[in-house]
Amino acid sequence: MRSFAIIFLAFLGLLQPSAAQLPVQRRVPRNDLSTIQEPQLRKPQQAEVRKIFGQIEQGIVNASLSPSSASFAQQVFVSMSGGESGYFSANQTVSILQRFLSSRTSLSFEFSRFNDTGPTPYATGRLTSISRGRRESAQIYVSLRHQASRWVITQFNIY
Repeated sequence: MRSFAIIFLAFLGLLQPSAAQLPVQRRVPRNDLSTIQEPQLRKPQQAEVRKIFGQIEQGIVNASLSPSSASFAQQVFVSMSGGESGYFSANQTVSILQRFLSSRTSLSFEFSRFNDTGPTPYATGRLTSISRGRRESAQIYVSLRHQASRWVITQFNIY
């Protein structure tokens, strides 16, 4: 009976690949959207959309959305609790957001939820910052639309 158990265990060892033979998988840092490669995504749309969200994320962290200004639609709906609300041109939107970001010191921001498929992809995340010596937290929501053969930001909410 003992030899049967040894033979059975040896047989099972042949059927299951050992953990040492499995390739090591590199983990992509969650907050670095620029490292996402197209093959990892199901559709090319997802890569384009995630690239824009990555640019916005970096702009918020660095308090500079000017490099992303080309990603804004001609008319953007902006809603800020206790602040501006309505439709603004791309330049006005960048100006409004720059004013908001420059009055704060960003401690952390990362998009935590995504819908990167469909006609209106969106991302949302929490901004933690310091304003006038006080720690603040704000939820940021950004949505896109496909216009003139490219993805543009059509909505930017801070609440």
